[in-house]
Order: sequence, then structure tokens, then C-alpha cells
Amino acid sequence: MSVLKKMLLAAATATAALALSTPALASDYPNRAIRLIAPYAAGGLSDILSRLLAQELSDRLGQPVVVENRTGAGGIIGTDYVAKAPADGYTLTISGQGLASVNATLYKDLPYNTLKDFKPLSLIAKFSMVLVGNPGKPPKTIAEFIKLAKDNPDTLNYGSAGNASTAHLTMEMFKDLTGIKILHVPYKGEAPAFTELVGGRIDVLFATVGGALPLIKGGKLRPIAVADLKRNALLPDVPTIAESGLKDFNVFGWYAVMAPAGVPQDVADRLSKALMDIGQSPKFREALSSRGMEAIGSTPEVAAQTIKDETERWGAIIKKVGITAN
Repeated sequence: MSVLKKMLLAAATATAALALSTPALASDYPNRAIRLIAPYAAGGLSDILSRLLAQELSDRLGQPVVVENRTGAGGIIGTDYVAKAPADGYTLTISGQGLASVNATLYKDLPYNTLKDFKPLSLIAKFSMVLVGNPGKPPKTIAEFIKLAKDNPDTLNYGSAGNASTAHLTMEMFKDLTGIKILHVPYKGEAPAFTELVGGRIDVLFATVGGALPLIKGGKLRPIAVADLKRNALLPDVPTIAESGLKDFNVFGWYAVMAPAGVPQDVADRLSKALMDIGQSPKFREALSSRGMEAIGSTPEVAAQTIKDETERWGAIIKKVGITAN
């Protein structure tokens, strides 16, 4: 039995008990508190987003929306908990692309199928990635980076926030498109990777704009290019990778809100409408913008198609490069 399966067994009893409860009638939804399962540790950006979202959702639905952090197995335990919860609209989850799309290929024994076991309600936020370097060292541009890597194969290195993180996958896609060879050095999060980059011990890093911005403003990191198709409002003078010559290069992180697959359609519609409204809320948009994220609030169809497309895209990269879970 794999470590992942052993960890999941520990949560199985509680999930099974929850599944025995009788769903409330959809016509009076919601008539009690809603739980938003955040499969992320408390205090991080994902957790902050969850709590901002919960308050906005509570304001619109007229019932408390309580954030419950269920961590373990890289977020898989919390996500599986929601997949097996009663499909009554009272247990939802917020999921980033790693949990919703990347894990489908990364883990062979994943206990749920995101495309079948969940009903996406809305994309709620996205964030841009920016390639950063040490201001005391080259490269300064994408063209210089590619040339430097090709002239010195296997001598440069890049950091990431962890194996199979958005930062890791973004660089692997970049490598695949450009043909460069550069060593991957994974860290346990962005913070230690930033420390190593500032110290000159790694050469470049794809980082979240929100995470890198204070160091960029402080002159400790050099922004080279943004991975999104459009320039980031927080870094208006930094070109995109597409502008720099790699046409259509477009990578961004995102978060979606999902319910168990069997949720009644009228309940799903109520939730989706509320989430789309939240995406247009000036207060919510400002709260996210100040943290380097962009509020979205998409239709369920756009959310479902994004999850499907991203599953296929990152699955192809993971298989081609041979990325594993450990």
C-alpha cells in the first residue's frame, strides 16, 4: 500500500460518516453554514484567498461560510474529502491548478477524478508568473537567457517552489520550447528559493508576481519577463515572454471553486452566480490585486474547460519530461 493510500485511509471514516447525512432540499438552499475546504496550510496565500472568498460568499448567501483547512498528502486528502462529501452544496473546495489539473498525471493512485467527481462552479482568481534573476548577474532579457544557456549547456540552474510546482512546470515548458538545458533545484516553497537567488546560488526562478514584487521593488531581484500573454499591472515595464520572441507562451496560476459532482443544478447555479458576482466586486478585486492576484469569477463552463485543458497541457509536459511525485 502506498503512503498516499495509507494517509487517505485515516480520513475515510469521517468522510463515510459525512456521506450518510441527509442532504437538505435544494429549494431552501442555503439554510445553514457552508464549509469551504481549503486543502492548504493556514496562513499562506491560498488560505488568505479562501478566507477573503468565504466572507464575500457569506455576504451574498446569507449564511456563514466557514473555511476548514484539511491538509495532508499535498492537499489530496482535503480534495478527496470533498469528492466524497454529500452533494448538497454545503461542502465546497477551493483548488489550484496543481490539485485540480497537475495531480491527475502526477499521481497514479489518485483517489478521485477531478473531471468526473467534481462540478466546477467558477474560476475565482489567477496569478502571473515572472522570470526573475539576480541583478548582479546576467541574464537581463529572455534572448540573453536563451543564448547564455545554449552557449553553456548544463551549467546554469533554476530554482522552483517545489517539484511539479507551477514554477517547475513553467520552466520545463520553456526548456521544451527553446531547447535549452538547465538544472532544476527544487525548494520547499518560494521563500527559500528567493533566498538562494538573492545570494547568487541559483541563476533564475519563475516566481509568482505577488511573492517576488517586494524583492523586485527593493532591488534584490531583477524581473526579466512575465509568463502571461499580457503585461502585469504590477510590473507594467516588464515584457512578456511572448513579446520577447516566444509567440503564444502563456502560463498562469489559477484557483477554482468546486462542489461534489452530484450537486443539484439549482444549488450549483446559485453558487456560480454568487461567485461570478464576487469576481466583479471592487473590494474583492482590490484585495486580490494587492496580493498579486487577479479576481476572475467565470462561468462554470469556462472553469470546467480550463481544468480539462490544463490537465491535458501539464499532463503532456509531465510525461515528456518524466516528472514524478517525489
